[in-house]
Amino acid sequence: MMSLELLANELLLEIFGYLPSVHVLQAFYRLNTRFDQLIHVHFQTSRFDFRAATRRDFYNVCLTYFPYIKDHLVSLGLSDDDETPNQIELFRSNGWTLDRFPHLRSLSFDHLRSSEIIGDILVECPQLVRLSLTGCYFACTQKEILHFMNIVWRLPKLIYCYLNMDFKHGSQILSPTIFSATIEHLTIIGVSYPAGQVINLCEHTPRLRYLALDLSCPTANIEFHTTIPLITEVNFIVIGAQHAFIENLLRCMPNLCQLKIETCYVDMNGYEWEQLIRKYLPKLKHLQLKMRSHVMNEKYRKELFNSFQTPFWVKEHQWFIRYHYNQDHNANMVCVYTLPYNFSTLDIHFPVVYKSTCLNEKDHLSYEYVRNLSYHSSAVNEMTGGSDFEFPNINNLSVNLPINDHLLSLVRKLDQLYSLKITRPSNMSDEEARNQLQTLLDHTPHLYYLKFHSWSQTTQQRWIRIVNQSIRKLNLLGYNHWFTEQDCVELSQSLLGTNCEVLYIKVEKRNDICYLIETMRRLRALIVRSKDDDGSNLWTTDNLQLDLWLRQYLPPRCSIKRDSRYVHHVRIWIDL
Repeated sequence: MMSLELLANELLLEIFGYLPSVHVLQAFYRLNTRFDQLIHVHFQTSRFDFRAATRRDFYNVCLTYFPYIKDHLVSLGLSDDDETPNQIELFRSNGWTLDRFPHLRSLSFDHLRSSEIIGDILVECPQLVRLSLTGCYFACTQKEILHFMNIVWRLPKLIYCYLNMDFKHGSQILSPTIFSATIEHLTIIGVSYPAGQVINLCEHTPRLRYLALDLSCPTANIEFHTTIPLITEVNFIVIGAQHAFIENLLRCMPNLCQLKIETCYVDMNGYEWEQLIRKYLPKLKHLQLKMRSHVMNEKYRKELFNSFQTPFWVKEHQWFIRYHYNQDHNANMVCVYTLPYNFSTLDIHFPVVYKSTCLNEKDHLSYEYVRNLSYHSSAVNEMTGGSDFEFPNINNLSVNLPINDHLLSLVRKLDQLYSLKITRPSNMSDEEARNQLQTLLDHTPHLYYLKFHSWSQTTQQRWIRIVNQSIRKLNLLGYNHWFTEQDCVELSQSLLGTNCEVLYIKVEKRNDICYLIETMRRLRALIVRSKDDDGSNLWTTDNLQLDLWLRQYLPPRCSIKRDSRYVHHVRIWIDL
């Protein structure tokens, strides 16, 4: 057997790249001087990512390894998502403020729930070049939102800024009031950006070259009179805007080379897009267009399709389009998009009628860029319309029962399916729903996350007998049922319960929470509601908040915190 130490440095560094950051340290650090130096080199080019760490590994690395490698880290990833709840706050409570990382250039936070913490953190690392906030939620005032934006815009070296955020109801994103002389690549999604502030945003970010926004459009038209010459690429999602607004916005960016735009309820045809591009976007080379709108009759569909068959579309640029729609669906929605389909999400109702401007209708039937598919079908078994569509790279699938042969033929090919959200109709029997679900799971042997949505049950919890070896994350919050003590016993003894590492559940009694943590040996994160908990300060049972009660009765290996976004949920991170 070949010794690992005989491998070249380049091969060892490549191996490190395939391993979780925590495992690299635990397996190789402090073996000898050579491995230590290689690990230092590795983390000078790679992110140290805590976002999949267990609670034990997290504390072990913070206490044992970070004092020795902090001067070599250039990129750091932390997460407060449901698998690692409260990780960012615990990281700081262990004394790891970011001013202790002198060479940190890139920072990634997932699902952060505190605007105060992020403000404090950013002040500590003015050397940041890249900032990424994904799935973050801030329950803050408009004044605090503006303060946060100004903190980001004050970072003197920031070039890449990705903000995927949401705010409590009623709060809106605001444009910064100070200028950034460095930001070139900016994404603000998750929260709708006021369309009237786009130009103001660009003016306060004068070096901007790439811009991605979810736009909240006004009913009245807005006139823009400023030119933004440096922007060459944009990615917009626009809902309900007028044709004139889109034209006024894009005409301010005459040097656009790449335009990716998704619209809903925007009435624009191919002739209008052609006129806009010819007149205002002479340098445009790459167009990725997706439009969803109401189309009431076949005559309008035909006119819409014909508008994309001019020489401008077919010969000059070779921007081919496809439209598809479901004849049986009463929403009368048609989806029009350029080919190949280049968007990560698709909501589609089979069987579909489709038509393409390609010479060969069968071109581009593989939707390789789709990662998130919402699948609906009005066909119980045999289906022809759209049955030749392929989705080879689906990670997340949402399905309404009943399933059919077409869906099964699709999922047979989904080796990388990560999560499944399953919804059942109210008129489906419990036995049929269980059998349908088991059939679907039989075709997804590598599934990690199973989520029940709008799921009712009238008899005992027979779904618990489902046999699937791969599921590690189970979400029962969409289950129309509060789990009793007996239900929790059955769950913990089932194959699902034995393998479960992350669990979402509603229980009748808070003592059941202690039971689940004690008996589910692999459980490392629990997101739970208790029936006697309404999120207030008083309880009908013992006049004690659930999170405080849990701190008294759960062992120290559990970190406990109420969810600041969903106040009925308590999130528990468990040391195995």
